Amino acid sequence: MTRVHIDHVALCVKDLDQAIEDWTDILGVLTPELTETITYSRGSSDGTEMVWATFQNPDPTGVSIQMWAPGSPDSWVHKVLAKRGEFVHHIAFLSDNFGHTMQQCREAGLPVLLDEDSHPDTMPWLKWNFLPESKAHGVLIELATRYQVGGDRWLPHPGNAENDDLQKELTDRFYTDPGLKGGGKP
Repeated sequence: MTRVHIDHVALCVKDLDQAIEDWTDILGVLTPELTETITYSRGSSDGTEMVWATFQNPDPTGVSIQMWAPGSPDSWVHKVLAKRGEFVHHIAFLSDNFGHTMQQCREAGLPVLLDEDSHPDTMPWLKWNFLPESKAHGVLIELATRYQVGGDRWLPHPGNAENDDLQKELTDRFYTDPGLKGGGKP
């Protein structure tokens, strides 16, 4: 059975450093555990350079707070920020079987934005697609491959349907006790 959960709420901001500072102040009072791990990254998707930071929820199925900003001057993002100001850009749902989730969306007639799933150039294993703001009453819905956090990086989740080979390798390497007859988990 495919599992999907809300992973993060993403804000589009003008100044990423200032947003991190302000949200550190807010979360430091409201939920300090969210300030313990922040992942940073940059990349491009569909020709748009972006930088982002995510206050990671220590609960793997808890909701994190992400901020992203334009990574190069004079992108379409600058025009949107100039017109709208900073805003909630998307709510992200992660799936442990991304292909199946996208198939379900299409079969249900949901208006999927991209004909082909996209990904950041720095993480080709991370797939995403979107449902439009018009369907979700003003906010973009991101559908993405479930990932896990390792230090300050996003890594492929070994339990995803797309990572069956990785799951077997990790299980064999880390979860099998050779002292038990026939292997097995400790």
